Amino acid sequence: MNECTRCRTPLPVDGRFCSSCGTPSGEIAATIPADASTELKERLARTLAGRYEIIKLLGRGGMAVVFLAQDLVLERQVAIKLLPPDVSHDSKVVQRFQQEAKTAARLDHPNIIPIYRVESEAGLNYFVMKYVNGISLEQRLEEGPLPIDLARRVLRHAAMALGHAHERGIVHRDVKPANIMLDADGRVVLTDFGISKALDSGSALTGTGNIIGTPHYMAPEQAKGLDVDGRVDQYALAVVGHQILTGKQPFDGSSHSILYKHVFEPPPRIFEGRPDAPADLCAALDRALSKEPERRFASMEEFAAAVSGERTGPRTVVSTGASATDQFPEQGIPARRTILRRSIIAVGLCAALGGVAWAGFQPFHAPAPSDRVMPPPPSARTIDTSAVAAPVLPGPSQPAQSIEPERPKAAKKEYALLTVTSEPWGTLFVGGKEIGPTPIADYPLPIGAHRVRIEQEGYLTRIETIVVTNPNPIRRRYSLEPAGPQ
Repeated sequence: MNECTRCRTPLPVDGRFCSSCGTPSGEIAATIPADASTELKERLARTLAGRYEIIKLLGRGGMAVVFLAQDLVLERQVAIKLLPPDVSHDSKVVQRFQQEAKTAARLDHPNIIPIYRVESEAGLNYFVMKYVNGISLEQRLEEGPLPIDLARRVLRHAAMALGHAHERGIVHRDVKPANIMLDADGRVVLTDFGISKALDSGSALTGTGNIIGTPHYMAPEQAKGLDVDGRVDQYALAVVGHQILTGKQPFDGSSHSILYKHVFEPPPRIFEGRPDAPADLCAALDRALSKEPERRFASMEEFAAAVSGERTGPRTVVSTGASATDQFPEQGIPARRTILRRSIIAVGLCAALGGVAWAGFQPFHAPAPSDRVMPPPPSARTIDTSAVAAPVLPGPSQPAQSIEPERPKAAKKEYALLTVTSEPWGTLFVGGKEIGPTPIADYPLPIGAHRVRIEQEGYLTRIETIVVTNPNPIRRRYSLEPAGPQ
């Protein structure tokens, strides 16, 4: 019986995935036995002699072996991802492997590992990419769940990287902790677009009906073999968010039972496994885990803003721990506002009825002629048919009129909401104040003129004066130009 290449769990004969860790099983996964790594390393070293020095094996997966190497020409360490020769006879596998390299090479983002070269020679198919000196998120999770601040940062940066890919018609399709790296400087880097799909390529390799991905992180529509878009990556990243907060994936079991649960069962609530998880973060992940794609966030930029704690308005909402009594509907914020409005109305009614009852128990004293309250002229009265009527007290003289004070009018909105994106990302400043890295969503700008600029090392600074004359939303998208040699 074959074993899983990652965790050594025995694989069923007809199984497609490891029931323990979800690694693809079958013929491909079984073609990279541990004792073949040395022979493969020596063969690669002979092929690349004089250009790269192969140092050591970094890892093995279902479709590739990764080696650490030294680039002898540019004098830098690189990672070389190699397709095992045993499966190189399969033209579809080779085509998919080459598509991975070409797809990843089209992406230029600080949170995506860049590809340097793509080669096929001496029967070997490989590509050379930047070496990230760090650990995978999967390795980091062996130490336990992440602190809240680190969890927010991982989710936000991974979402921004995926948003960059989605804008170019590329869906990752295999987002999981093993494909998210944390480098020595704490930067989050997304890797392994091995089963991604260029939506405009018309490729038949990943067409409708083919299920490609890891069961623990599959969106319902992906598990059913339907056409997919970037929202499957959002769902998968939300599963990762669940895992880095609670220490475990929302669903477990055999591959088939996991896929069934993704399609039909609601995930467990995050706060049950992580009581100190902020309410806004739980609500954002709950929404991204919706079974229906249209109920998730419209873009990864919106998802990134939600998980990072950004909110519409002049201040960022301070996150508080969630309790077991908290409810997180998928349209969370409007529902809570409705509850708040109803509570205020109930308190107001109770106060009014209490005032009526108190007045009914007071002894009646007819006012002296000089103390009599004269009714105001019609133009000065405020008539409110929704207010509780004041009791009419009997007496020889005309009773005092209950005058409802005029309610203040709602303050006019005196600011516009600014949304800024840039390519590549940069730091946004408004009037000399640092706002943060793009994308920035719904930042309030008061009526008036505002000087905004975007800075990024190695690029020319973009500066613009935005004049706000009304509360209509303002959207800006900037393309930063390389600064060139100094």
